[in-house]
Amino acid sequence: MVNTRRHVRFSIADDVRSFGDQYRGCGHYVRIYQTGITHDCESPYCKLSPSHMHKTARNCGCNSEYADYRRVRNLFQTKCDACQADEADQHGRRTGRQW
Repeated sequence: MVNTRRHVRFSIADDVRSFGDQYRGCGHYVRIYQTGITHDCESPYCKLSPSHMHKTARNCGCNSEYADYRRVRNLFQTKCDACQADEADQHGRRTGRQW
């Protein structure tokens, strides 16, 4: 029997591995640290890959940003610290026209 489920990862950009905390209250991911491990996508349309097709062109429109491969270290049911601080600030402010 042939296994029809193949886990092939197609990526348009190189990725950087990172670990962080996921907050379900606001949906934010807070990066704690990067592992330093990068994965080459081997795409000819990625400036970060050694397989890039425009090696000498300076202004090509190919992707030049790393994708973020996230690993969740902790999963919290609350909002992140930044969202909690914003929420506390909003309760103390007056609403109305800002001059």
